[in-house]
Amino acid sequence: MPRILVISPSGTDLHNEHDLAIARAAASPATEVEVRHLPALPVSAYIPAEDVLLSPLLAAVRRGHEEGFDAIAIACASDPGVREAKALVPTPVTGPFEAASRVAAAFGRFSVMYPGVTSGPGENLPQNANWIRRLARDYGVLDLLGPSAPVPVIRPADEVTSTLHDQETQARVTGGQVRENMTAAIHGQGPAIAEHLWRNGEAQAIFVACTFWSGQLGSIRDTVPIPIIDPVKTLVRYAEVLAAASLGN
Repeated sequence: MPRILVISPSGTDLHNEHDLAIARAAASPATEVEVRHLPALPVSAYIPAEDVLLSPLLAAVRRGHEEGFDAIAIACASDPGVREAKALVPTPVTGPFEAASRVAAAFGRFSVMYPGVTSGPGENLPQNANWIRRLARDYGVLDLLGPSAPVPVIRPADEVTSTLHDQETQARVTGGQVRENMTAAIHGQGPAIAEHLWRNGEAQAIFVACTFWSGQLGSIRDTVPIPIIDPVKTLVRYAEVLAAASLGN
């Protein structure tokens, strides 16, 4: 039975239940999937900057390797730490962008939709598409990359957490508002952005690059007649391929 470890690069378990439900539904019945977050990180609704993230993330990757997982998946669409993790352990390690790039290349020219949200101090929220071009180059698909487009997302106001004192409670309240805002953005603006990328950007596939949006892409699929690549589903299915290869299957 293949065993896949999904690491949520977050200091809370806010995303664990969501990611696990989608991952288990996407994986084959014979695959065991476990989702873990990183308690050593700051408690926040957002992913921290890589200088804070990297050490706890790589420690979790090493533990996953030592515990005998057959593949390790880092559940953030900007693939933080994936390159370093590949060099750290022999267990296959991947991220949503690598998985999507392997799938998208089969269809031809692909575009990327990503959250357009203001980044706060110490956070890792891309403010432009340079990270997309960098990863496309790293994965050898830059020649297939079409236009990328942000989906504007309203950042929760500070008032959402101003009356709370417990960090974990703050993170959960803010995280709930973040998820609501992300959902509103992908359903409200996502279809029109996807249609623009298809009609004007000549996209033959679209990668929706945020794990928050995994499982919420039906309205986009109803709008454009091209493959829409889900970040968590594709991540887990690609990790299964890597696990099978590492097991000699």
